[in-house]
Amino acid sequence: MAAPTIRTPEEAKGDYRDMLLRLMTRQFYAETATAEVFGRSISCAPTLRERLLAAAFAEEEADHSQRLCNLFLGLGVDPEAVFRSRPPAAQFWSLDLDNWVHVAVFNFTVDRAGSQQIMEYRDSSYQPWAEQMVAVLEDEEGHYGNGVENLRAFAKDKAVFGEFQRLYFQMLPVTVKRAFGRPTGVDNDYCVTVGLKRHTTEQVVNRYLEEMRGYMREVGLKFPPLKVFAEVGAELMPSTREILLSNQ
Repeated sequence: MAAPTIRTPEEAKGDYRDMLLRLMTRQFYAETATAEVFGRSISCAPTLRERLLAAAFAEEEADHSQRLCNLFLGLGVDPEAVFRSRPPAAQFWSLDLDNWVHVAVFNFTVDRAGSQQIMEYRDSSYQPWAEQMVAVLEDEEGHYGNGVENLRAFAKDKAVFGEFQRLYFQMLPVTVKRAFGRPTGVDNDYCVTVGLKRHTTEQVVNRYLEEMRGYMREVGLKFPPLKVFAEVGAELMPSTREILLSNQ
């Protein structure tokens, strides 16, 4: 039986509202932190083209953040209070904001993770959120395309690509933990049951990794060892482990 559509903030009540706010808060943390990353990266981008792209991406992420602010306000929640509870951007993503290669790894790794989650939210049973995510997803697709271009460019320089691989080993486990959360538990089941998400966390994570794997194999980029995921506390399902082990 399909979950009912929740068309207005007033209809979002009880456990449904609580879970909706938790998911929106996670996305808001990611969107605002990403806006800061791209804003900071303007000054360390090596070319004019990359600086202009970083500026455009920062503006788009700010727009995404504002859309979530409006959704929070509709639910009677102060977005400033939510923002104040977020860790600093560099800490949230475990990122050196002044390292261009690190920013490029971030662009390849984090943006697609965001897109995979937003695909779920675009089809959410909470209609106001779903409607706003259509435009957000279009922007994120462009960001990820640039990340793939950067990966291909860096692969042409052995030394730079080695640094890209090293930083990717650091960033992917953090991204899996921050962007997707725990893959099991009653919260995951509840989100699917009420239609806040259409797929389980395990399915979304695997979809993300399988897509990335195609671009990675093209240039020889490898997934991090499983022990690195354990070190940052990123929980992995057996099916996810299989995907990671398939490209090491």
